[in-house]
Amino acid sequence: KSAQSVFAAVETACGEVEDLFGVRIAPVTVGEDTALTEDTKAVVLAAREAMVNAAKHAGVEKLDVYAEILAGELSIFVRDRGAGFDPADIPADRHGIRDSIEGRMERIGGQARIRSTAGEGTEVSVTYRLPVS
Repeated sequence: KSAQSVFAAVETACGEVEDLFGVRIAPVTVGEDTALTEDTKAVVLAAREAMVNAAKHAGVEKLDVYAEILAGELSIFVRDRGAGFDPADIPADRHGIRDSIEGRMERIGGQARIRSTAGEGTEVSVTYRLPVS
């Protein structure tokens, strides 16, 4: 895998977050890898931010990361079984999720979904439809 592919970028991001925060992340990749573009890089960076948030706040030793490219769509899921939170409780001046995850995805026409339950953990999914080449 060249460093310029989506799955390689996901693996690199997982490795960086592992090294920074001491959590274990074993990414699972499914589907046919594709070249890294400005837009797909934004998807990976949004997922990386979700990993950083989980590593900082969830209180877990392990994160689950799944990246898939199926039917022309790139999806990355970041899941933890940690503390969880109520997204409504995040003060407006805390921009992490809104800017670095949702904002990044909106700018490229993608979607971010954040589901969290206090005491059960959090799942962030970022999805982007790949341009037809």
